[in-house]
Amino acid sequence: MKLVRYCPAKSRKCGRLGILVERPDGLHVLDVARARAWAFPASRYAPIPNDVLPLLRSWAKSLDMLRRVLDAALRRWDALPFGVAVPLAQVRLEEPIARPGKIICPGLNFRKHLEETKGLSAKPPEMPLAFLKAPSSVIGPEEAIVMPPWTQKLDYEVELAAVIGVGGTGIRPEDALRHVAGYTILNDVSAREVQVAEMKAGFLTLGKNFPTSCPMGPYLLTADELPDPHVLSMELRVNGEIRQRGHTSDLIFDFAALIAYWSRMGLEPGDVITSGTPSGVALGREPDTSWYLKPGDVVEATIERLGTLRNPVAAPTAAG
Repeated sequence: MKLVRYCPAKSRKCGRLGILVERPDGLHVLDVARARAWAFPASRYAPIPNDVLPLLRSWAKSLDMLRRVLDAALRRWDALPFGVAVPLAQVRLEEPIARPGKIICPGLNFRKHLEETKGLSAKPPEMPLAFLKAPSSVIGPEEAIVMPPWTQKLDYEVELAAVIGVGGTGIRPEDALRHVAGYTILNDVSAREVQVAEMKAGFLTLGKNFPTSCPMGPYLLTADELPDPHVLSMELRVNGEIRQRGHTSDLIFDFAALIAYWSRMGLEPGDVITSGTPSGVALGREPDTSWYLKPGDVVEATIERLGTLRNPVAAPTAAG
C-alpha cells in the first residue's frame, strides 16, 4: 500500500490519512477514516487513527484493518459515497510522517559518494556514522526549500528512508527489517559551508537542520510490498538535469546493519533511518560552485517504486 497524508488542495495542513489507489481513470486518494466508516459501520474493530504516526504505534493491527478497508473499497469502488475517494489532482500531499521522533542520516554510506568526497583510496568507515535531522526541518512534496540568507552553498542529497513501525532496543541484524513499516524518499538538504565549518570543530547541527531542509514523500510504501530495499535505482534532477544517479546495492552498511546499530539509541514507531546519498552532490563538484541550488530551481528526487519527491527552491522573501 501507498500511504499518504493529504489535504484538499486549497486547505491548510490537515494531515488526513489516505491510501493512494491507481484506477483506470487515474490516481485517487482513498480517505481511510471515511472508507472504514462506510465499509464497517458497526465493526467491533477500533477506529483507525487518522494520521500515520499514531497508526504506526499499533502497526500490526492497523495494517490488517488497512488491508480490509482497501479490499472493501476496491470491490465496491463505484458505490463509494462522495468524498471517500478523491482524484489525486484535487488534493495536496503532505510529508508522510509529520514530526518524526528521530531522523537518523548516515554519512558516507555509498561507496561512490565516499570516493567523490574523500578520494578513490578512502577506506570505508568501520561503523555507521550519522547525524540527526530535526523534526522541525521536515516538509512535504511541492513545498518550497527556502534558501537561508546565510548560505551560498545549498546542496541536495537523495536518500531512501526507512520508517520504523515496531520499536526496540538492541535489535539483531537478522530481525531488523521486520521493524520497518515502510519506505519513502528524503532529500537531505545541506548548507555546505556551514556544515564544513561545524565538522572542523567536531560537531554538525545548523548545516543540516534549518527550516525546510528535510523534504519527504510523496508517500510511504508499506514494507510488505518492498521486502528488499537494496534493489532500487535512485536519481536526483535539478531543473530536469540529472545530478545524482545511484543504486541501493552500493550501500556500505545495509539497512539491516543500520537499524541494528542505531537501535542502541532505542527506536520508536515513526523514527526514520536513511540510506545516505549516492554520488553527484554539488560538494563533490568543487571548485566549480555552479552546481549548488539557487532560488528558482526545481529539485526532483526519484527512487524506483517510491515515486518522485518534487520541491522548488525559494528565497526567504519569495516564500513569504
